[in-house]
Amino acid sequence: MVVFYFDTSAIVKRYHKELGSEVVDRLFEAEGHGLAISFWTVLEFTVVLSARRRRKQISDEVFNATIARFLKDVLDRFTIRAVDDEAVASAIQVAMKYGLPSADCLQLATSIELRKALAESGQKLALVSSDRDMCNAARREGLEFIDPEEKEALQRLEEILA
Repeated sequence: MVVFYFDTSAIVKRYHKELGSEVVDRLFEAEGHGLAISFWTVLEFTVVLSARRRRKQISDEVFNATIARFLKDVLDRFTIRAVDDEAVASAIQVAMKYGLPSADCLQLATSIELRKALAESGQKLALVSSDRDMCNAARREGLEFIDPEEKEALQRLEEILA
């Protein structure tokens, strides 16, 4: 079984139609795999939507409906990885190695740790991210990943699911 770990740049595509949304939607429709996020992603997602509401890019009604839908999916569909001292310590190592922004360091460190945990039970991990720097760092770490914005993303997804 494959577990797909979403960073915020990818999960937002599920709730706001943009480049890459089709790939993320396909992931949600496919069966036989798991979905995971960090608790940090819940915060980041809320911050992104709150900023859009503050800038009047979305209405209060759209904000409330989107947050409600996201939180329902969080509870019903995702395994949530904790943000604890160990995750932050791992993120520091990622920061020293790749110089990514702090949130990206936490996301990448969490996906690396999750990959290790899943490997013990014979499962695989695939990172889902639209952040090019994070994808490059994931590649260097030997992580399987999908950038939903890439042309071949649907093909790549099918290969991973096979």
